[in-house]
This record gives sequence, structure tokens and C-alpha cells, in this order.
Amino acid sequence: MSDSVITQLKASPVRRGFALLVMMLLGFLLLYLTMTTDASFFHKVFLVAVAAAVLWMARAMQRGTTGYIELRTTGLFFEDGRTLALIDDITRVERGVFAFKPSNGFVVSLKQKTDRAWIPGMYWKFGARIGIGGVTTPSDAKFMSDTLAVLIAEREGSSLMGMKL
Repeated sequence: MSDSVITQLKASPVRRGFALLVMMLLGFLLLYLTMTTDASFFHKVFLVAVAAAVLWMARAMQRGTTGYIELRTTGLFFEDGRTLALIDDITRVERGVFAFKPSNGFVVSLKQKTDRAWIPGMYWKFGARIGIGGVTTPSDAKFMSDTLAVLIAEREGSSLMGMKL
């Protein structure tokens, strides 16, 4: 089986810009609040720490959302070659309303736990789940999840055919 690219999932420029604007605005508002309010030293340190975390996440989102996620015949990969999940390790794709998933995205359940990873706005990996989506285009995420579900169904169908009843 060749490892051809089936589809790519990129960040929507409008959603990416809006998310970055909101996160940077929140970080700077927290810094402004720190300078203008009459709070105790510990409260100001806390506000600066939260502002630094928010601005760090905004920077991580800015760098991470320039890339894209590829669905290949062998699995899900980030554009720099990182493997998110191989087709053989995926048990199901959840994209329902009540699924714990990123905005306009989907969740991939795996057979075994994976290393933790996170690119704000693109994906997160925690335990045996991978959440894909956030600032991505909803139609592209739906197409990728539907295509991935078909690949899993084909794999399950081919493994059932090899079984003797």
C-alpha cells in the first residue's frame, strides 16, 4: 500500500487571526490590570504569571497553526513528519455534538495510550485520544473525519474477511 496523501487540514486564516487576537488581547489586558489595580503583591504575581502563560500559548498557536495535518493511507501525520496516529492504532472517530472534541473538529480514539502533545488550535494528544480541530475549517475537518472513518471501516471489513467462521 502506498503512502499517498488523501487530504490536508489547515488552519482557517480568519479563525486563526481571531483566536490570536483574542489570546493576545487577554494577555495584555491581564498585564494592564496588574499595573492599574491596587492589589496585593501575590495577586499581581499571579496575574503576571497567568498573562505570561496566555501570551506563551498565543505564540505557540501562532507557530503551530502555520502547519497542517495530513491524512495518508497509513495514518494521521503533522506536516513536519510527526506521527499523530497510524490507521492500525485507531479504533474509532467521534464527531458528535456531545463528544469531548475541539471546536469544529473530531476526536480519534486509539488502542493504546500515546505521548502527550499539544499545538493550540490544531490538535492535542492525551491518553488514548487525539483531538483534531480548533481553528481549522469545519468543512475540511468533517471531510477528514469522514474519510478516516471510511478507512477504519475498510480495515475492519478486510480483517473480518480473513477470519474463518
